[in-house]
Amino acid sequence: MRQVLVNPLSGYYMLGDVFGKQGDFVTSPEISQVFGELCGIWYLTEWMRLGQPSKTQLVEFGPGRGTLMSDMLRTLSQFPYFYKTLTDVHLIEASPGLRKMQRAALVIGSQEQDTIRVEGNKDNAPVEMITREDGIRVSWHDGVEVIPDQWSFIMAHEFFDALPIHSFEKTGEEWRELMVDMDDTNESEHNFRIVKSPNQAAMTKTLLSDEKFESFKDGDRVDISPDCFGVMDKIAKYLNKNGGTGLAIDYGQNYVQGDTLRAIKDHKIIHPMSDPGSADLSADVDFSFLKQAIANGSDITAYGPITQKDFLQSLGIQARIEKLFKNAKTSAARNALLDGAERLMDPEAMGRIYKVLAFANDKSLEKKVKPVGFENAI
Repeated sequence: MRQVLVNPLSGYYMLGDVFGKQGDFVTSPEISQVFGELCGIWYLTEWMRLGQPSKTQLVEFGPGRGTLMSDMLRTLSQFPYFYKTLTDVHLIEASPGLRKMQRAALVIGSQEQDTIRVEGNKDNAPVEMITREDGIRVSWHDGVEVIPDQWSFIMAHEFFDALPIHSFEKTGEEWRELMVDMDDTNESEHNFRIVKSPNQAAMTKTLLSDEKFESFKDGDRVDISPDCFGVMDKIAKYLNKNGGTGLAIDYGQNYVQGDTLRAIKDHKIIHPMSDPGSADLSADVDFSFLKQAIANGSDITAYGPITQKDFLQSLGIQARIEKLFKNAKTSAARNALLDGAERLMDPEAMGRIYKVLAFANDKSLEKKVKPVGFENAI
């Protein structure tokens, strides 16, 4: 998955713009501006809940076209008392093509003249940074390890689903890993195939040592992503040290699943082994595993996950859509608003499949108030 998606020479995300109607899939921020606006409002409520720190920054993992961050910043700029605390936006992005699109979405003015190379992270490596007209610095990074220490808002929207997974099948009393193999048979139209490892590898025992895997029966499959655990562990430790809060929004469940690897091309699901590098690869996120990573050596509190429908409802999506509907000048614009809201909220579309996990450095709060939308979450 890592090679197919982010190989520097031929990775899928290195192609540039793969989003939207002309691309292979559409994400929530591309469907409606309201999604990003309400996420911005949620961060504002968290800032108020967590003591209104005087210096803050936004960190987004896998920012896509930059649409979500742009909508959040536009919304947050309407609250000057908060907006003046924002010093930086840090984008974790591997694709040069997508970085270019993010610059266009987030920075107004001559990007070539404003782009500089600075020595600004813990590894003393060059960082691409642009200062916006409103004074907020926008920087691009390869990982969370190089983000400067500061109180932070974290956003990971449709990021964890693209991280590599390991798949296993219960065989008798053992778990065997599913591997990618060459397929040169005449019967197959693909160049690769999935095969079951003949032996149990040492890593299998490590990843499936938890007692929750004891109840599975012969033939059952599970997908596990050590990368998801590793990234969330780093995020939790970062927030534990610096303070802050965050959201992980993705499709998945609050338990481990199997056989969730999928490929999407031209808005259709295709075989994952079909022409690797030309289609998006993803797998359902195990939110219980992310919560396990959060609890691994940090005092960060996890909330949820809750459904995207419940999350957006708690932030007043209906009232926002009604206001935009009244201000829309054409019937086409009004229809687009209603269609977008329905896609985001419909339990048969994105409303139930997509989950929202919140996490915050809030153990020291005297008044134990939960984040907006998560009042009833476990």
